[in-house]
Amino acid sequence: MPDQPTELAAFIAAHAHPYDPATDTYRRAPFAQPVKAGKNTAIYNAHSYHTKVPPQGIVPYIEHYTEPGDLILDSFCGSGMTGVAALMSGRYAILNDLSPAAVHIARNYCTPVDVAALRAEFERIKAAAKEEFDWLYGTTCDRCGGPATIQYTIWSDVFECGRCGSELVLWDVAVDGESGKVREEFECQTCGASWRKPQLRWLKSVPVATNYECPRCKPRRAAHVTTESEKRQVVEIEAEPIPYWYPITHFLEQDWEMWRGGHGGMGIGSVASFFTARNLRAFACLWHHVSGVSDGEVSSHLKAALTAIMGVGSRRNRWPQQQTISGTLYVPSISLEMHVAKQFERRTETWIRAAESLAPAFRRSLALVAWGSATSLPIPGDAFDYIFTDPPFGSNIFYADCNLIWEAWLNEGFTDQSQEAVVHVKHRQRNTLPEYARLMADSFREMYRVLKPGRWASVVFHNSDDRIWETILEAARYAGFEMAEINAFDKEQLSFKGIRGQKGLERVTNKDIVLNLRKPKPGEQTTANGKSYADEAERHVVEATAAFLEAGPDPRERTLQGLWNHALFNMLRDGSVQISMAQVGEMLPHYFKEVDGRWYLRGEAVIGGNAFDLKTDMGAITWLTQVLSNESQTTGELIPRWQAETAHLGASDAGRLDRLLQQNFWQDQRTGRWRVPTAAERDKMSNRQSLADEAHLRVIRRFLAGDLDRRPNDWELSEWLRFCYRREAYTEAVALFQHIQPDQVEPERYKELKKIVAVCRMKTRR
Repeated sequence: MPDQPTELAAFIAAHAHPYDPATDTYRRAPFAQPVKAGKNTAIYNAHSYHTKVPPQGIVPYIEHYTEPGDLILDSFCGSGMTGVAALMSGRYAILNDLSPAAVHIARNYCTPVDVAALRAEFERIKAAAKEEFDWLYGTTCDRCGGPATIQYTIWSDVFECGRCGSELVLWDVAVDGESGKVREEFECQTCGASWRKPQLRWLKSVPVATNYECPRCKPRRAAHVTTESEKRQVVEIEAEPIPYWYPITHFLEQDWEMWRGGHGGMGIGSVASFFTARNLRAFACLWHHVSGVSDGEVSSHLKAALTAIMGVGSRRNRWPQQQTISGTLYVPSISLEMHVAKQFERRTETWIRAAESLAPAFRRSLALVAWGSATSLPIPGDAFDYIFTDPPFGSNIFYADCNLIWEAWLNEGFTDQSQEAVVHVKHRQRNTLPEYARLMADSFREMYRVLKPGRWASVVFHNSDDRIWETILEAARYAGFEMAEINAFDKEQLSFKGIRGQKGLERVTNKDIVLNLRKPKPGEQTTANGKSYADEAERHVVEATAAFLEAGPDPRERTLQGLWNHALFNMLRDGSVQISMAQVGEMLPHYFKEVDGRWYLRGEAVIGGNAFDLKTDMGAITWLTQVLSNESQTTGELIPRWQAETAHLGASDAGRLDRLLQQNFWQDQRTGRWRVPTAAERDKMSNRQSLADEAHLRVIRRFLAGDLDRRPNDWELSEWLRFCYRREAYTEAVALFQHIQPDQVEPERYKELKKIVAVCRMKTRR
């Protein structure tokens, strides 16, 4: 790395405007609009990264908070999208990251290159490596018998049958030829025993199918079962020593959070073993040629194109998705071995398009990328006009692990795990939550120090854990920032986990949230961000959720994920996140009803189901509505018809009928008969105040059970007692009275409480 402090000092001297409180007239209201930004652009797609904010989504923030020529900081820059957005907006930027891989990606995004020279060097390398690649990926066409080029090979894991010891090729025993789906359970073709993958010993991985291209036939593409000739070719490649440098960095359990037993079982103990022998040689060949390019910028951009395809060019590339699982080092049981040179050619074209689209921006602004910790920036105070940053999200992503393969190939150093702001799950002795809190607090203090007074910092964050949110909020508070506005940042296309969360299959949030923080000017009184107790937060969440559902949101917003997003916004506006997404999931059934993974008010009519599909709750509700519309019935009268209609479903939830009746219909207390509720009865079932009262009563019961993490003061306990009396929770009122100390309450108030408790005791004895 170059002399960074000197570079930074020179860059700041050239592009920063010194802060002068006597002449400073800067005034900006907080940015108060939700932003939606898609990912399908050449710039965004030129290189992947684990958490990327599309630059066109950052531009509105930059243009709102700054003027052309201002200086912007991103101290957790990742792939450098803040720098790209600054360039697009005519602003200057300094980017910083702890990861050499992130610095490599960001620097190439934010540094101009001679496109003609880039294209020329690529063509030269392509010609120089042609003979090698013809050997590596050459095959024979089935149709004309002439030479053809392998586009990709499908590799399948092979397991040992636990009963007879036969080799089970997963591709043969578990893949459905028509749908392409991989069955979780499969049979041994020799002994007939049924197995799942975790029950068996992994033996090896073998090529099973080949997709190739013939220049003489139409259509040019064809596929076949991997031939014996192609299998011999693989053996020949594996036996041939690689004449080029490649990384052999170890990947061991004691060193990496993302190491799994599956890696050890598959023989993956180094970076090199993440690649097949063919693709390892292909990458080594191209890396050798690219490293020899004399123009440093052209060489760097070509290396960026190569690192950009290392995921799909490795054993991590999944069949049939043709992609890796972001934020992991997962190696699938059925993988795609892509033609590396073809992928390199496509990605170089993408880099060229991205470079061409950014060329005008480089004529009016620049960005500098530095390698270092966000906790200690070699930058003078009051230097920046604005900060936009996207810090690590607790234990969501382990960047050092994710960047290992890139950093091993770059051979310029590795992410310092001791300084990485993550919370380790496996290696708990390393980066704990307190350590994460310390690193984030130091990072926010640095942001506060280098930001000009009166200016803004926008912090993008994404987590479902209340402890992580509190860590971020505390870091901002202790640094001196005041939080003025919260925005949603919708990247439109969801991650794999985001999609599962939207379907209600995982407890993850799908939208990033942007905290708009302001550094007060000298002498200004800061606005404190109030905090609430967790028990108060539950009531607030219930009230906010009820109000949200009353508005009739889209079904996609009715998942746990959607309700968590809404609750999180409300908690952040109160200045404290006291409840996690998991806790919200636990509390929802106490106040609302769930229908097929979607949440509704208790009295809300759930319509649109198919009365012939009682497998779904919505279909069952529609069927019950039809039955009870004709005549009210008791549960006993309904059971025979219900059993007849659901018999074909096999084993089912024994209490399902009772649950559906209680949540969706009205029972006459005198006759016990169920019917479709009237509009007034639906309103009563969904009453927001009743829901809030139920939340308050749950808190009181937790306190009486010894499960509350605080002791309310005596005045608060007396209010709780009066509340229980009004709600006819007489047993709870009597129990609360035992916790109230007479000398801590006004005499008249205590006398009144004694009278109330006397009445409650009489009520409980009836």
